[in-house]
Amino acid sequence: MRGIFYGWWVLLGLFLIYTANNGILMHTLPLFYPALTEEFGWNQEQVTQPASYLFILAAFLTPFMGALFDRFSTRLIMVFGIAAVVLPLAFYSRISSLGELTVIYLVGAVGLAGSGLMPNMLILTRWFRRYRGRAVGILLMGSSLGGALFPLVAGETLAEQGWREASQLIAVIGAVMMVVAIALLVRNRPEDMGLAPDGDPEPTAALDAASAAATAGPTLGDAVRTPAFYLLLFATGGMWFCIVGIIQHQSLYFGDDLGVDTATLARIFSAFFWSAIVGKLLFGFLADRFDKTLVMLASVFNLTIGLLILRHADPTSSLSLYGYAVVYGIGFSGAFAAIQLVIADFFAGASYGKILGVFTMVDSIAGAMGIQYLGAQRVADGNYLQTLNEMIGLTLVIAAVVGALYLIHARQRRAR
Repeated sequence: MRGIFYGWWVLLGLFLIYTANNGILMHTLPLFYPALTEEFGWNQEQVTQPASYLFILAAFLTPFMGALFDRFSTRLIMVFGIAAVVLPLAFYSRISSLGELTVIYLVGAVGLAGSGLMPNMLILTRWFRRYRGRAVGILLMGSSLGGALFPLVAGETLAEQGWREASQLIAVIGAVMMVVAIALLVRNRPEDMGLAPDGDPEPTAALDAASAAATAGPTLGDAVRTPAFYLLLFATGGMWFCIVGIIQHQSLYFGDDLGVDTATLARIFSAFFWSAIVGKLLFGFLADRFDKTLVMLASVFNLTIGLLILRHADPTSSLSLYGYAVVYGIGFSGAFAAIQLVIADFFAGASYGKILGVFTMVDSIAGAMGIQYLGAQRVADGNYLQTLNEMIGLTLVIAAVVGALYLIHARQRRAR
């Protein structure tokens, strides 16, 4: 009787790491923004600016990290990346200035580049081929699970004791999760253990196929000569502009502009990311059965609807507040999952690490621009409404671009 394929244990380890680092750094720390603005007198642009620096630094690090991941042990590099996440989280509760908050995020950027999405995806794509869609959906669910659980864990402490104590609590929990996972579960590739991707019963033939697949696929030079590369860059960058900008500012929009209290805000955050879990599982499942570009298109329309609900949110209506959390949460997670799957579908191969590094760099820069743009416009306009109008328009343009990608993808399939 065959045991459980070890790739599922690897997936569990990656899931725990991704749940902790992304769930805390990107999705839970923004919960503290209203408390920081109240204690230190910072405005919306100032308090979110360090997070934009995180994305900018991560953007410039990813091409170099992609090349390192293609040449050296991904797991070993992830060990250093995890250390660079744990360290700033340990000191977050001690900050007293914007400069110190900025340093926290800059060190965290190094950690995310070394232990975040890119190395997780690289290891995952080595262990899974036929089941890649559902495996990616499960992995990406970790970020949303972290965003759903950590705000609930921190919310009560935040309300009763303050943001410093709440940040200490989530730092300890996150550190334990990541250290245990990388030490006990994560391994670089199935071939190192005499296994084949997906747990195929005939490892020799499967390993030969895996080896052939690893040397196939477009190079970075091949990729940049195709229209699909630039269309996909625009689409993913545009989605990250909207997704990251909204996630970093939604607590300020609800708290400062709509007057939502801290306890309700934590519940909205949690509902948002629980919905994101559903979205990642749903879109990962759909991507294994339908054209991945069509799945990506559906996620873009979901983002558009979520932004419309947010634009007209009524602070006295729970249906309005939680309706946004559910719809945009599903759209955000669906787009996130679809982006990774479409990039792999177009460009998987020997240079996948370098190509993914370019996309991650552009997407990170776009996310930083979204954070900064929303902050600057909030200070200039006194509200977020005009910026939300612009984001709604941008998602409609992205939908048209993804439609063009679908036509290119269809032609490629017919040519095979």
